[in-house]
Amino acid sequence: MNTSWHTQIQLPDTARRWIGLAAVLGAVFAMAELPLYFVVPACDPPACGVETGSLMPDWLILTRTLFNFLALTMFLVFMTGVRFLITRADARFEWFGAVAGVAGVAWTIVDMVAKGIEGSSAIKAVEEIDPTRTVPTYLLYGAITHLMLVVFGVAFGYAVLRSRALPGWVGWSSFAVAALHLAGVPSMFFGFNSSEFYASNGWGAVAMFNGIAATWLAAVGIATLRRRTSLRSAAHA
Repeated sequence: MNTSWHTQIQLPDTARRWIGLAAVLGAVFAMAELPLYFVVPACDPPACGVETGSLMPDWLILTRTLFNFLALTMFLVFMTGVRFLITRADARFEWFGAVAGVAGVAWTIVDMVAKGIEGSSAIKAVEEIDPTRTVPTYLLYGAITHLMLVVFGVAFGYAVLRSRALPGWVGWSSFAVAALHLAGVPSMFFGFNSSEFYASNGWGAVAMFNGIAATWLAAVGIATLRRRTSLRSAAHA
């Protein structure tokens, strides 16, 4: 590896540790949130339908909103470190790391705003609601989120493969995550029935796709932590 000053900068092990740990913790909170979208009270027509969804108590909506906030905060920390991970390995690919990081930060903020609106709607509503149906934030956590993760996946994957900042599988799997979310963008044309797989707010196009991304980010976080150890071992060799 070229170690000249213009192709490599220093990234403290402590910073790398926080970057990797943030991705892992984000995935833990995301996985804790995900089942709460499927554990909802039974509700039959005419009380419940496509327009209303399954009516939920405020505590359920706010609990999963809190988990979402915690997950996205941790992912935000990880995304702010992407540029530095890439630049530390090879500064020639800093721009790609910056694009990935900015897209990742945009994803966390957009998704947090969407879930914040849903949680606020539940607080304000006098009756029980299903915010995944009655609060029209579908495009925020749907198509827009998918596009941000497409940009992140392509830029991050390319930067990792060229700079070798992380193992090769991280780069190639990043392209796979980007392709998955690209496939989710057209879901905006398929309504807002969240019980359908490929609706704009569907359990597949949103919950499952995001769950896969969160699990992948956990693996990337672990790879980041292990990379720190590998680099230290190589330095002492």
